[in-house]
Amino acid sequence: MNDIRVRGYKSISFWQEEGIGLIVIRSDTKGNFDLNTLDEMIAAFGIAAMDESVHSIALTGMNNIFAKKLLISSITNREIYRMMQSSSSLISMIYSFQKPVFAILNGDAVDEGYEIALLADRIIAADDIKVGFDQGYEFKIGGSFTSLRMKKTEISGPLEGINVDTVLRHENLLETSKEIIKKDHDTNYSIRRRQRYHDITELINLEKLYYYENYLSRS
Repeated sequence: MNDIRVRGYKSISFWQEEGIGLIVIRSDTKGNFDLNTLDEMIAAFGIAAMDESVHSIALTGMNNIFAKKLLISSITNREIYRMMQSSSSLISMIYSFQKPVFAILNGDAVDEGYEIALLADRIIAADDIKVGFDQGYEFKIGGSFTSLRMKKTEISGPLEGINVDTVLRHENLLETSKEIIKKDHDTNYSIRRRQRYHDITELINLEKLYYYENYLSRS
């Protein structure tokens, strides 16, 4: 897996660079992305899991945006069910992934974007971005339990050890992040990830239940 993979992908780009599998979220200029993004990320993780040349995964964004809002075409039984299935499948895939997962926040990571970042073992953020959840935000991608490792989750600038793990100067973000990732050979990331979410099925089902009770049962 050496070349940029765009064939077969619409919502992400995916390639391997120096042992790092890079997944780039191709959100629009406002940071919006769709459910197909989650589905393509699942496929990319599946490929990376089988590729011995990939030692870790790094999630990032494009055009100085990581990701913000997940767009759903309509609040219908079908779309809510699809969202729940795609979200839980991505969480389960990352939970069982046996290689380190990093998030490189090259731009704002808000709401669903921050939830995706929180799925990573280590969040590396540029120093001039915003991260966190809007007041009243409804968790969709595991944030109800992944956010518990952070001391602050309301929207603010990146704070090392508070709402992200590492903060770097934006102008050197990608290159410095790659060096950190290549040197970070902590093989226990996946073990600790599974220990944190040992009751993953129950945690996912609680988020599903929320949407069933608040959306599906009313439609």
